[in-house]
Amino acid sequence: MSDISDANGMNRRDDMGSRDCVNCMCGKGDRDSKDSRNRSNVSPDDRQVSAEPRISGQHAPTGSKLVFIDIDGTLADEHHHVPQSAVDACRQAQRNGHLLFICTGRSLMKIEQSILDLGFDGVVSVAGARADINGRTLFEHLISPEAIDAATAYFREHDIRNYQWQGPDGMYVSRGYMQYLQAKGSAWKDPQFASRWHVIEDLDTHGQSLGASIRASKGSYFADRGNPTSFEDTCKALSRWFTAVPGTYGKISDNHGELLIPGVDKGTAVAQVARTLGYRIEDTIALGDGGNDMAMILAAGTSVAMGNGIEEIKQAADMVTDSVEDDGFAHAFSRLGLI
Repeated sequence: MSDISDANGMNRRDDMGSRDCVNCMCGKGDRDSKDSRNRSNVSPDDRQVSAEPRISGQHAPTGSKLVFIDIDGTLADEHHHVPQSAVDACRQAQRNGHLLFICTGRSLMKIEQSILDLGFDGVVSVAGARADINGRTLFEHLISPEAIDAATAYFREHDIRNYQWQGPDGMYVSRGYMQYLQAKGSAWKDPQFASRWHVIEDLDTHGQSLGASIRASKGSYFADRGNPTSFEDTCKALSRWFTAVPGTYGKISDNHGELLIPGVDKGTAVAQVARTLGYRIEDTIALGDGGNDMAMILAAGTSVAMGNGIEEIKQAADMVTDSVEDDGFAHAFSRLGLI
């Protein structure tokens, strides 16, 4: 499943098109216990990371925990604000010898510099498809061109106008999604991201398909209210190409989701990073709130659901803390003995 590195250290995409048995992650499947954890073998490459981890060895210090932290709804609130209590908790935990990794559905290019500047030890991005540690990219999985084209065709056929593809070169968005971002304001206008947004309909693909023209590790979408296509319909139609998990647009859409590479998720990333750094899985901790956090909630040795999280995450986690707005992040760190 991992990218294959050639002699020059350049990555070639896996052909995901041959996979024709992928399950929807809508909470109705068999991922109901930590015994069903997924695993993925990946190959390192030589690309550099913008964050600056402080990892120095390959063996976990005695008593040290490896903590994986979702951003949206866990570390930061819906306005992308990180409570000071969470900042203080992270710094104290690191002083106490624990390693902290962002573990987000966003691509690395979509993470605010202010969050990276908090000094995390590494970043797992695009829902587990990429990990950056110790000044290098440990692994990166890319969606096949055929899968991107299949999903894009499906969106157009079913009048799903709001979708995006995230990858190492930026965020590729449909015109409908662009209009949503413009109305929302902050993300589209943020100067940090201005050059990273690319409107799909405006791309010059030089006669190639969209899939052959971009690199992406994750897709996401939401249908307008009133669109008759359901999440289950979308899961089934795209199951040859993707694992679908519920998205974060529930306030504005009845059918919304993230499209992940089969066999690659936050859980597989937790396992791979832990092995690389010499941590036992029982010494890993995951904190999350949403659908794409389920895999790491099941994979980690100890898991924490935010009080504002979805019910499925709360039921699966070992611990439920307060909401992000009520200092739930810091409270969880205290209860876990990290601070």
